[in-house]
Parts: sequence; structure tokens; C-alpha cells
Amino acid sequence: MAGRAVAVDVGSSTIKVLAVKAGKQGLSVTGFAVVDPQEGEAELKATGLPLKGAVVGVGGRDMILRYTQVPPSPDWQLRNLMDLELQDLQGQSGGDLSADYNLLPVRDEEAGVDTVLMALARNDGLARIAVLVEGAGGSVEAHVPTCIAIYNAFVKCGPVVEEDQVSAVVAIGRDTMDVALLRGTDLMFARNLSSGGKVLDDAIASAFNVAEGKAEKLKIELIDLDPQSRGRFASGQAEKVTVAAGGAASMIVSGIQSSLAFCQTQTKVSDLRLDRVFLCGGTANVRGLKGMLREALRCPVEQFDPFERCDLSELSPDAAEELKTFRAEAVAALGLAAGRVDGNLYALEILPERVKRRQRFLQRTVFNIAAGGVAAATLAALFVAGQSRMEAATRVRDTAVSQVRQLKSVHDQASALHEKNAAQRTLVGALAERAVPLDGSLRVLRALQETIKPEFWIDSVELKPSQQQRGGRSEQKLVFVVKGKGKPVGGVDVGTLYQEFANKFMTHPLIKVDGAEDNVVATTKLADAGVTEFTFEVDVLPEPKKEN
Repeated sequence: MAGRAVAVDVGSSTIKVLAVKAGKQGLSVTGFAVVDPQEGEAELKATGLPLKGAVVGVGGRDMILRYTQVPPSPDWQLRNLMDLELQDLQGQSGGDLSADYNLLPVRDEEAGVDTVLMALARNDGLARIAVLVEGAGGSVEAHVPTCIAIYNAFVKCGPVVEEDQVSAVVAIGRDTMDVALLRGTDLMFARNLSSGGKVLDDAIASAFNVAEGKAEKLKIELIDLDPQSRGRFASGQAEKVTVAAGGAASMIVSGIQSSLAFCQTQTKVSDLRLDRVFLCGGTANVRGLKGMLREALRCPVEQFDPFERCDLSELSPDAAEELKTFRAEAVAALGLAAGRVDGNLYALEILPERVKRRQRFLQRTVFNIAAGGVAAATLAALFVAGQSRMEAATRVRDTAVSQVRQLKSVHDQASALHEKNAAQRTLVGALAERAVPLDGSLRVLRALQETIKPEFWIDSVELKPSQQQRGGRSEQKLVFVVKGKGKPVGGVDVGTLYQEFANKFMTHPLIKVDGAEDNVVATTKLADAGVTEFTFEVDVLPEPKKEN
């Protein structure tokens, strides 16, 4: 993972840009700036923060989250399942989607299934943000759901919690609300809702027939949602504003309660209850909100400030002052950056296809080209060295033959034949040592590919020495050892399927050598959870059958 990262969190009223680096004691915040979205690229560039390879938050209507339960599967099988689901969703939506997925840490042990969290976003929404960042001289490396970002911020910089404590980390912005439900530090459920503190502004604006800006000012100055303040408001106007926004405020409570209900349905935990709620986001500062949530959710509610556990000493005085003002709003940006510098945090990064193609080129194509160049150079060097040695050996041989001919022609001929036969046997032996592993591995792998069934998978194919008795003496011979596993799917008898698979493999023309002894030894055993483990030992150069 990178030692430094920069995150861009694009909100409806502000754009937060935050730079961090990994330190021995945790995260160090090295830069922070807040930009007005109306100013766009120019002001974003003017922050002076490095925007190359930025990680960008995504949420609201640009992104949806889906949960899918699957049986425990190998990575390649899970990847194929998710690719099929993405293709199906693209066909239904009629749009160009990008997606990423990851397993949730909490497994349903009773049902024996894993839960996959898939994040999907429209490419036009991702491109809109990428154009903004690129216009400021930067580039976007990944798009991460903001609900995952606040979870990572909590795991990296949050308070210590007990293993079985159920917590909710809630970021309430102006137009969106992110919810992450945890057991201990394990993610159980994440959700992004397209409603936030603006519902309070709208309710006040409607009740008093004022503009949106005036409504927000009334909210900041007069509202007090704490039930303990009933009958003790600072003024009659404060009471009217609070009453006007009270119904809308219940939508925030409903968002958290419905998220808990969805999580309960998904995890099948009947008595799932919140032990603690951590608030962040701009709306978290609304007077009395924590008290209202505390009474409605019947659990402690407190402000979540991960920056208390970060090193802020490298910030300039202006940046430090700005972070102090926007501390609650910057939590998601911190989580976005933390996910890039700490490989142990939960990863869910949506990459547009053009970024994926570039990464595949850098990770695979360039490596393959470099490896091919190294291999070609090595072969060329070996060829030149071998040619020189061959020429030298030829000169020595010619000299020796000439000297021997002078002594006795018959003896010369016999010696020459003997040396030639010895050289050929050595050459044949050397070629056999090199040819058998390559030819044998190709035969074994091709036979496996043509005979293996979907219920089985291969763990390893290795070339190993084996002691065998031949002609009363022990000889060492190389055999291919194939190890794999199988698991019943859909009630199919895996034992019967194994017999069919083993018979086809052992009698495959690439494995069975006509006129030779049996050259495959197969063993099986039943492991945990109904998994059948099998081993094939294949001798690709078996001895001919002995005549009776």
C-alpha cells in the first residue's frame, strides 16, 4: 500500500480535500482544504494539494449497494458469480455500470453462507467527478462508497469497543446519510440514504414560508431537538422552529432504525440491538440531535471525532483552523484516505473500465514483457556460452582423435565409437531430464482440464521424486502429484462424481500409456464440511508390462 494518499469527498455544499501519510503511531494529516462546488476546478487546483491518484467518495443517487448470500467459494468462482450478476444488472438498468465487491467479515454460521457486499455506480456519475479532479490537474485512482469510508475511519481512528458491542457509525450530511453497523470492529451492514439534514431546512422553509438560506440560518440559531428541552426553549421562536422541524427529524431516526431492521433480516439475529451510536457529518452538530436520537434509539449517542487520534502537527495554521471548523464533515475524507494507506482495512473500490484496463496493463502486460525480455536475454546468453563450449570441446576431440589414430587405426575407431555413444547417452539423459517435466506437466494439466467436473477444484500440481523398486533395486523417479478437493453442490453425490472423474482421468489417452504398467495412484479422504480431498500420483514414463 502507498505511504501517502489524498482523498476528495464531493458534497452538495462543500468539497473536502484531505491528504494523509502513514506514521508509526497512526495517521498523520498533512493537508486539508474545503472548496465551494460552484468554484469547481480552479479553486480545487488552488488548494495546492497533490491530486494525482486521488481516492474519491461516492454516494447518494450515483451509487447503490447490494447484498448477496453465496456458499463459501474459491476466489475465482466468486469472481465469476459476481461478473454474471453485474452483467445481469447492466442488462436490467440499460446503463453502463462499474462495480466492486467484497465479503463481509461476519459470516452466517448457522446457514453456512458468506455475504457479499457489491457496490455499483453509473459510469456517467463517476466520470462527472473524475472530470472535476482531472480539470484541477489530478487523477482518480478509485471511487469508494462514503459509508465504507466512515467505517474505515472508525476502525482506524475510532475508540476501542468490545467484541460483541453493536455500534452504528452515522454520517449525516446535507443531502445524504451514511450508516455503518458494526459488531466489535467487524462490518455487518452498510447503507447510503438519499436524505440528510436538508429535510430539516425544507420543513422550516415550508412552515415559515422563507427561502432555503433563511431556513438553514433558523435551524442553526434556534432549533433544539433534545426532548429534555421541551418547555424550556430559549424563546417562543425557538420552540416554533423546533416543532416545525420535529417531524422531519424523525426521518433521521427512521433511517437508522430501518438500517438496523435490514441488518437484522440479513444476519438473522433476532435480538439485534444497538449498544452505541457515533455521529459525524455536518448535521451531527444540530443542537439537540444527539439527545433526540438517544431517547428514540434507547442507547448512548456521542460525537465521533477520529481526528483526536491523528497527528495534526504538519498542518499549516490556516489548514488546521479550517479542519477545526469542518471536523465533523471531514470524517469520510479521512476514511477514504485511510483505506489507501492501510491494506488491513475493508476494501471496496469502484473502478471505471478505463482505469481497470490501465491497471491490468501495468500489473500484467508490462510484467510479461519484462519477463519475456529477461528470458530471451538469458536464452541468448546460454546459447552463446554453449556454442563456445561446443567449439572448444570439438577442438579437443579432434586433437585426441588425431593422436589416437597415429597409434592404432582399429583402436582409434573403437575408442571414437565408445566416446560418441557415451556423449549421446549423456545428451539423451540431459534432454530427458528437461523434457519429461515439461511434456508431463502439459499432459497432466490438459487431461485434468478435459476430465475435471465443476464440483472439484485443483489445489496444486507438483513434480516430486519417488522411490520405486525395479529389477531388485531402488530407483528414484519423478512423478506428478495432483492434489484437489470436491464439494457436493445441489445434493449431488460427490463420491459417484469422483469415481467418474478419476476413471476418466486415469484412462485418458494423455495419461494411460499402452503396453505399460498402471501409472496412476489415486487416494481420497473425507475432510470437514463434506469436502472430499483427493490425490493422484502420475508416472508419465511408466515401465513396460512384464511378459508372463
